[in-house]
Amino acid sequence: MTSEHIRKVIEFMNRESVKNRTKEEIIKEWQEVGLLDSNGNYTAPYRNLGRRIDECTRKAKEE
Repeated sequence: MTSEHIRKVIEFMNRESVKNRTKEEIIKEWQEVGLLDSNGNYTAPYRNLGRRIDECTRKAKEE
């Protein structure tokens, strides 16, 4: 994954339209663009990103 991929994902996550959507809607879109497989797991090119997102989410919940 390049820094350009990471930048695009961050931009996507920061969009206001994403903040007003359900978890299920976001999962479906991520599956459509290839970030997640049909089981909801990160696809091979995005596994490291997935680990980082999960880590940040876990830390945010702890705070």
